[in-house]
Amino acid sequence: MIGGNISIVGKPNVGKSTLFNLLVQKHLAGATRKPQTTRHTIDGVLEEENAKYQFIDTPGLNFNIKKNFNRVLNKNALSAIYQSNLILHLVKYNQINKDDIKVLENIKNLELPKILVLNKIDLIRDKNRLMDILSKIPSEISDYYDEIIPVSSKSSKNIDILKKIMKKSLSKSKKNPIESLFNKRPIEFFTAEYIREACIRYLSEEIPYSLHVEINKYEESRKLISIAATIYLRKKSHLSIVVGKNGSMLVKISKAARIYSEKLLNKKVFLKIFVKYDPKWKESEYFLNSYD
Repeated sequence: MIGGNISIVGKPNVGKSTLFNLLVQKHLAGATRKPQTTRHTIDGVLEEENAKYQFIDTPGLNFNIKKNFNRVLNKNALSAIYQSNLILHLVKYNQINKDDIKVLENIKNLELPKILVLNKIDLIRDKNRLMDILSKIPSEISDYYDEIIPVSSKSSKNIDILKKIMKKSLSKSKKNPIESLFNKRPIEFFTAEYIREACIRYLSEEIPYSLHVEINKYEESRKLISIAATIYLRKKSHLSIVVGKNGSMLVKISKAARIYSEKLLNKKVFLKIFVKYDPKWKESEYFLNSYD
């Protein structure tokens, strides 16, 4: 059987988590239009005939290293990359810029297959334009990749072709796959991620990046899973926004996270969310260590 660990890497907001969820056929990773939705490395397995893939969704590589938090996210992403059998480097089809080049600088010397994946081609109406874009990728970039393939995570265009190329690339790999991280993640981890994804989806631009979600209670009975969580905010002024008028926003966030949790766990979930003010959560060792 052909198999291996496949890291999906790239700068923030290029569609890594959307592609990851599509490939593993589950909603495991938060996916929104806003950058840095993903903070953790998350993995999921896809089994097909004579093939087993372990995909690893990584945080977007952000090279603003002045921020401790970005250094932690980069460390997590690079750690997953270095243990891979194959790298999918995701970029926007029409926007290979200096941030994409910085990602390439971190992977180009690794002795393993690399595929450059041009995402979001569903936005292209003229097929001739796509051929023009492909022909204009400079050799100083393209030479580092074994294959270049345009896809759409939204419409699934060329995903089957991508799978065939991955299978071919992994058949040549001599590196043994690492143990799955998925089985090591406590199941409540995903509920915390679903809550944070809902916050990113429904709240204004600034707030989601100033919060952290912690699961305080996880109790499972035969028919019901009871979960209590706390959203920690860095700004006191955000409390009323996250809660909403008469608790309306918190209900909206809770409902979205509960629905995703029930789909994953295949069981009824009771979810209670609290909101607290903690201006220093992002700088504390406790929270930084939780992303190791």
